[in-house]
Amino acid sequence: MTATPLPAGPGKNVGRGRLSDVAGRRLDRTARDIPAGTGLRLATMEDVPALVDIVDWATSQTKREGLFLRMSEEFLAKFVRDGFVVLPVSDSKILGYSNAMQANSDHPPFLDGSYSRAPGLLFGTVLGPEARAQGWHGRLIRIRMDIFREAGIDSVQCTVSPYNRVSLGNLLAAGFRAYGLKDLLDGHPRFLLRHDFEQEAMPGPYCKLALPESGSVADHGALLADGYVGVSLERGETNALCYVAGSG
Repeated sequence: MTATPLPAGPGKNVGRGRLSDVAGRRLDRTARDIPAGTGLRLATMEDVPALVDIVDWATSQTKREGLFLRMSEEFLAKFVRDGFVVLPVSDSKILGYSNAMQANSDHPPFLDGSYSRAPGLLFGTVLGPEARAQGWHGRLIRIRMDIFREAGIDSVQCTVSPYNRVSLGNLLAAGFRAYGLKDLLDGHPRFLLRHDFEQEAMPGPYCKLALPESGSVADHGALLADGYVGVSLERGETNALCYVAGSG
């Protein structure tokens, strides 16, 4: 699956300064909707070592490889410089981070498409121990989506491991849809998700397919290759991804 060339020419991509400005204004307005005693701010280069510490802690707690991409200090610094990194904080302590960037030549779209502007890309949300089980993951998904929407970008993309039920469920609940499945650079499979801000509803009938605890997800890849779109996660004894026929 290849990505289309990014739009060229002036005015097609949101400038780095403008995107961070939009992010800053959005965080100011979001302050009332977060847990008491916490705040939000954008990361600076001085914060990068602390973010690496959070990644190291989260990696030590993860029982399965490939649930998320472990980002290096250099990689995180690129997001601070060229995109934006949202930090939930308590007093001066960083509780986690959530990074994003507009697609560019170094970070092309995950999915092929036709865009008036290069899509926004949501990368990882990594939370330290004090931020777990407080709704931060879903909240940070919506905040980053709102930033890209306010910046005039018409589509947002991300990836998620088929075995990461919590992240997949939160992304689908926020309006993302699964359009593809592929192994990424770390050799682990990821669903390729997209949310178009003007997307239309996709009514059923649904086709449900259980997500395995481990092993192959080739059956999900085959459904997606046939044009089915994953739209919701059904929880129960088995977690099933609900698909709708059609290219979306």
